[in-house]
Amino acid sequence: MPIAKNEELFKLIQSLEKAEKRHFKLYLKGLDSNKTSQYLSLFDLLESLKSYDDKKVNKQFNNIKKSDFVNLKRQLYSLILKSLRQLHSRHDIDIQIREQIDYAKILYGKSLYLQSLKILDRITPLAQISNQEIILLEILEFQKLIESRHITRSRKIKNKVEDLIRLSDKSNVTISRTSKISNLSLMIQGLYIKMGFVKDDKEHFLVKSYFDSNLPSIISKNPGFYEDVLLQQSYVWYHYMTLDYENSLSRAIQWVDVFDRNQNMQFKDPDLYLRGMHYILTNNFYLKNKDDFDAWLKRYFLFTKANKEKFNETTKLLNYIYGYNAKINELILNKRFSSTNKLEKQVFKEMQEYRLQIDSHRVMMFHYKFAWLKIATGHHQEAIDHLNYIIQPKKGQLREDLLCYAKLLNLIANYHLAHHALVRNLIPSVKRAFEKNSEQNSTLTMIFTLLNKNWKDNNYEVMVNKLKVKIEKTKTHSYDKRIFNYFDFFLWIRSISEKCKMSEIYPE
Repeated sequence: MPIAKNEELFKLIQSLEKAEKRHFKLYLKGLDSNKTSQYLSLFDLLESLKSYDDKKVNKQFNNIKKSDFVNLKRQLYSLILKSLRQLHSRHDIDIQIREQIDYAKILYGKSLYLQSLKILDRITPLAQISNQEIILLEILEFQKLIESRHITRSRKIKNKVEDLIRLSDKSNVTISRTSKISNLSLMIQGLYIKMGFVKDDKEHFLVKSYFDSNLPSIISKNPGFYEDVLLQQSYVWYHYMTLDYENSLSRAIQWVDVFDRNQNMQFKDPDLYLRGMHYILTNNFYLKNKDDFDAWLKRYFLFTKANKEKFNETTKLLNYIYGYNAKINELILNKRFSSTNKLEKQVFKEMQEYRLQIDSHRVMMFHYKFAWLKIATGHHQEAIDHLNYIIQPKKGQLREDLLCYAKLLNLIANYHLAHHALVRNLIPSVKRAFEKNSEQNSTLTMIFTLLNKNWKDNNYEVMVNKLKVKIEKTKTHSYDKRIFNYFDFFLWIRSISEKCKMSEIYPE
């Protein structure tokens, strides 16, 4: 198997759990290969490294020709995957089905087509139960091929061939519809990543036109599982980016309801199930539905606690991201700021387990949220430390709207540290960033004006009171209200007015 980079083999080995490592070493022992000791030595070396060190690896294997060493790494990568496939085939229904398809093809190649059909007949209902339409179609098309080329006596079984054709046609239609909706979901998600939330009527019109023009003209009244889920997911993204959190929430609940009606799929595809609950929690957070948020948070953690032992590494990573994001939002929503430090330590300690897999954008989002909480608790220098990770990233890229607000929070934190000269020097560049991204509005203009003033200015308190009134009005504005997705500006200006920390307004 070709490997694009040396680090890929390292990352694969680092991702293995104890049971997987143990199984691989047993798998190696069962091989009849004179390279077994070399595979094991390279595996142990890469397992022991905390980060990939090309010099250290090459030094230990300097007695092997470069071309042979490249092949050794490629072969080791392939062997690990084969070992993982063997191990996980016991638990993953998809791998089991594909394995049976392979067996059926081998039998067919030996002209044992009746035995091949018997296997295909047996795995057809498994593919149906797990809603794997593409695999199901592959099985059905193979069955049709055998039926068309050989005398199988299936014609003696009433409606067997007719049912096969009918099921194949149905599967084809379902796959076609699901593919179109999957494209829509992917496109609207990409649009959100590019644009963020809509900022005015023009952007709202553009997003609506884009969504409507890509929405399939015919929506099935009896959709397949993924067809239904992906349709709800598309609407979640659409309503979410157009600031219609009520409808986004409604669609997210319908998304999870599809899983509730097909409970086996909660365990078959927990990633998509957790994602649905994540958007229910996020929309409830923006709508400030405390009771509903708390109820769904409880449900989320009941599910993950009961099933975490069955989660694969991808699901564990998503649970880490969604679970801690929800816990942070719960602190903000319920004003439980005193728990910030404890949660911060947990998040970044556990992040080390996923350091090779977690996306840099996700890491920045955690830094952003903790910067918010640190400002709320009056730990402004710590907030700046978090924000510097975003504003001066070593790798990765954050959405432009989030980068703008990270810069604004940086101004706010420095302002509270009385770094007035620094803030005044930074304001013009931050304003330009907002203007470039079409993020400017009258409320933000007033915030910049306030940050440009010294606390000792004569009209400082007058300016604070004006901004307080302005922010209160902004909370109900159709588009400007989006600024509260990035920070609780109302609580912030209230804390300035009352000369206290944001966290002191709601004592615990």
